[in-house]
Amino acid sequence: MSKKFLYTLMAVMISVMMVLSACGPATSGDSSTGKIAVGIVLPTKDEPRWVQDETRFQDALKAAGYDVQILFSQGDSAKEKANVESLISQGIKVLIICPQDGAAAGAAVEAARAAGVKVISYDRLIRDTDAVDFYVTFDSVSVGAAQAQYLVDHATGSGNPLYLYAGAASDNNAFLFFEGAWNVLQPKIADGTFVIKNSSEAVALQDKATLTRDEQSKIIGQVTTNWDFNTAKGLAEANLTSATAADKGDVFILAPNDGTARAIADAFSADADVSSYAVTGQDAEKASVQYILDGKQSMTVFKDVRTLVNDAITAAVTFLEDKTPESTNSYNNGKIDVPANPSEVITVDKSNVQSALIDSGYYAESDFTMPTGAKLAVGIVLPTKDEPRWVQDETRFKDALTAAGYDVQILFSQGDSAKEKANVESLITSGVKVLIICPQDGAAAGAAVEEAKAAGIVVISYDRLIRDTDAVDFYVTFDSISVGAAQAQYLVDNATGTGNPLYLYAGAASDNNAFLFFEGAWNVLQPKIADGTFVIKNSSEAVALQDKATLTRDEEAKIIGQITTNWDFNTAKGLAEANLTNAAAADKGDVFILAPNDGTARAIADAFGADADVSSYAVTGQDAEKASVQYIIDGKQSMTVFKDVRTLVDDAITAAISFLDGKVPASTNSYNNGKIDVPANPTVVITVDQDNVKSALIDSGYYSAGDFTGLK
Repeated sequence: MSKKFLYTLMAVMISVMMVLSACGPATSGDSSTGKIAVGIVLPTKDEPRWVQDETRFQDALKAAGYDVQILFSQGDSAKEKANVESLISQGIKVLIICPQDGAAAGAAVEAARAAGVKVISYDRLIRDTDAVDFYVTFDSVSVGAAQAQYLVDHATGSGNPLYLYAGAASDNNAFLFFEGAWNVLQPKIADGTFVIKNSSEAVALQDKATLTRDEQSKIIGQVTTNWDFNTAKGLAEANLTSATAADKGDVFILAPNDGTARAIADAFSADADVSSYAVTGQDAEKASVQYILDGKQSMTVFKDVRTLVNDAITAAVTFLEDKTPESTNSYNNGKIDVPANPSEVITVDKSNVQSALIDSGYYAESDFTMPTGAKLAVGIVLPTKDEPRWVQDETRFKDALTAAGYDVQILFSQGDSAKEKANVESLITSGVKVLIICPQDGAAAGAAVEEAKAAGIVVISYDRLIRDTDAVDFYVTFDSISVGAAQAQYLVDNATGTGNPLYLYAGAASDNNAFLFFEGAWNVLQPKIADGTFVIKNSSEAVALQDKATLTRDEEAKIIGQITTNWDFNTAKGLAEANLTNAAAADKGDVFILAPNDGTARAIADAFGADADVSSYAVTGQDAEKASVQYIIDGKQSMTVFKDVRTLVDDAITAAISFLDGKVPASTNSYNNGKIDVPANPTVVITVDQDNVKSALIDSGYYSAGDFTGLK
């Protein structure tokens, strides 16, 4: 990574944080009232771009002391409107919204405006309403101008065939892109440098330097790709079929974005009468960056979404300070001129792809087949991209490591150990120096990391321990034994007298963490079982071993085999119901339940709560899942063990950088994986119940008060 970029990035981050911290938590005053300061509505959680935006918004605003809630509309304008109404009811002061449909979103933001909420249109302009206060966007006109300028700069002589393509007629940005392109291209069409070959509407208007929106609509209606790969390719093929050989040769193509650029490029490259082509794009999609490296796409316009999030945050905080964000431009939305301060865009082609996209930390060099064949530093394998936790981890890993100047590639195994092994082998081939891996199956991952170790790679087992191998150098984890101990201690602290019924449940027998959690719990519970405080009611294996202070793994396995939930809600509920059916009324009453995590805790609580012979129950959990936090507030779950995943990522990065610097990370503990004692520096965990749920989870910025009801 270039030093220049690092200095620039640091300056941007510092300036944003200064703006944020200038407001301070005390000025928002919203946590105590249950209201949130900023509400954000994003299009969908099914695309990584928006999940990454969610993480960046949440981290930055909460770090500044502002409560924020982020909702997804899932491509549905009706849901988008309901999301806005929900945020209004929670007392937001600023709404940041990326609309599904620029026109349809008008009614939603008008409701926000009527409630006194400031509205920031994010990335896409909301049209035909005066209820938009600010527009955070890339300079869309400049995008089109940059595309067109690239064609102009690479054209020589006169009579060059020009093929025009545009985005969707329903998207205001498509008009802005085309406006910017026309501003640059029209003078070169008028002087004969270019000759339009695929739009009679454009030919009819080619002498007009400035087009009205209706005139743009006529052209766009003829050359629209609807932002669709197949539509773009079909249109290009139809244009080429209609064109004569003289209309081809060395051609110039205005393609609106990267997806359509690749489709159109494929069509033109397959035509025997096309000698060469220059084709534009935008978005710097990975596939198009590879096309540029391979000479199949000419350029792309890079819009760094990291800066767009920062710009939106700066505007929101300015409004929260009762000030007006600085604007350098405005965009007419059909009703008013909406002030904006557009983020800059960058033209990227083969000559600067390395500096613009790799050295800036936006992509890792290993994402591409590079001419230089350079290698990356850190490879990360995570379990699945289908759970927000891991997508958020991906974003935090990538941002922190690239900001520190290290190339990183992050792959997902999608719950498949075979794919996990293939991912590790791919990273070995790419030349990683450090591998961070959260295994699907602690034993199955052994073969993969042994290959990595044989290639001289340092292996960090992340969150879950890889077993039965000496190929693990470090383990980044929460103190899993302490998790179980904290759960058990809660039960001990809340039990009085003797003979208290105790029901034991555990995680999956295939997960090493389940053994560690149980070990920690047994260490605390066993003395209180031995002295009669508790009486085990649902495990004959545990009863047989209740006089043993320390259990072997095989002994733990016998107990876990009887009480496993397999980390599954339905399995846990079914097992609890079966236990209660078999138990006598005397085995119930005021019961104490060791549940291994929050999902199983809720399932087990539901079962015990429905049994007429159960007078009361204390039930443990872990993970501080939103649903369980609500259960705790409602008195349906007793406690949870809070493991702040933000700190776990930081600990993994610290360990990786230590290894890259040729050092050994500090360790305060070790975990035996069946073959060796793996050094670790476990991250601290926190017991959370009704007494401290607000201070531990809300005031810390992990959740917003608006996420829950009944919070005191």
